[in-house]
Amino acid sequence: MNNLVIGVDIGGTRTKSGLVNIATGEVIHSIVQPTEKKYATVFIQQIGVVIDQFRELAAEKGNSIAGIGMGIPGFTGEDGEVITTYGFLEFMENYPVKRIIEKEFSLPCFIDNDARVVGLGEALYGKGKGYKRVLTLTLGTGVGFGFVVNGCFTEPLPLQHMGGHIKITDTGERCYCGKTGCLEALVSSAGILNIARNTDNLQELLSAEAVFEAASKGNYDARNAVAQIIEYLHTAIHNYINLFAPDMVVLGGGIAKGLAPYIERIKGDAYLSPYPNYSFQLAVSELEELAGMLGSAALFQLSQDITIDNE
Repeated sequence: MNNLVIGVDIGGTRTKSGLVNIATGEVIHSIVQPTEKKYATVFIQQIGVVIDQFRELAAEKGNSIAGIGMGIPGFTGEDGEVITTYGFLEFMENYPVKRIIEKEFSLPCFIDNDARVVGLGEALYGKGKGYKRVLTLTLGTGVGFGFVVNGCFTEPLPLQHMGGHIKITDTGERCYCGKTGCLEALVSSAGILNIARNTDNLQELLSAEAVFEAASKGNYDARNAVAQIIEYLHTAIHNYINLFAPDMVVLGGGIAKGLAPYIERIKGDAYLSPYPNYSFQLAVSELEELAGMLGSAALFQLSQDITIDNE
């Protein structure tokens, strides 16, 4: 069985593509391109560049590529059609990406929601490896949600992909989802900057990373802001525990690095558990940007008879 698969992770500004050995979790080579948001023809051309280069690399190793998997920022259907990206990718509304890729490049194609594939990557190759029930929160421009059980999604459609919009408090900025105080509005990069802007001494900070850096240097207001973020995450994670009973919760995305020193505080005291003697682990991703490429490639594994050692 050929284990070389292309994994494509479409992000807010960059599209990251990797040539992946899905049996070992090795990203053999990667290509980063600007994310095309307007024109389908340009998007297909970019994918063509990736496929051509990776086919050449595979051929040099006496191998070929078995398929391509894509993480799409939106709601995807079972038939490989992108139902909507909520305007993020203008051309990709009711867009049959699977059919187009397979016809154009004669390569099997599988797609799913981007946050779900990050969760799949973490469950199979990252901090979730060896755990049965893995919940991944991708903290960046938004809050992505992925849940994997025994190395598989619990259902074929990404019906839970808006899980980052769980309501935490009645205060805070109103989110585009319509709620005030949802997790995404509080702990995404924009949410963290909103907390900083409401504090006189932090208004000049231009990124969430700068808030965490200021806290690490002892800035009183920044430490208070981080304490607020920790409390929001603590509440959210324990809400998820009551719903999904994960064995492992992984924090990924650009903001996760800043949270690494606070993992035990985020985990905090337990509330009502799903069952007696329940426990869970909480960790920051070590795969980082590789998770999306690995998870996208692993979509091919979910549909084929390929074994990945998850012990």
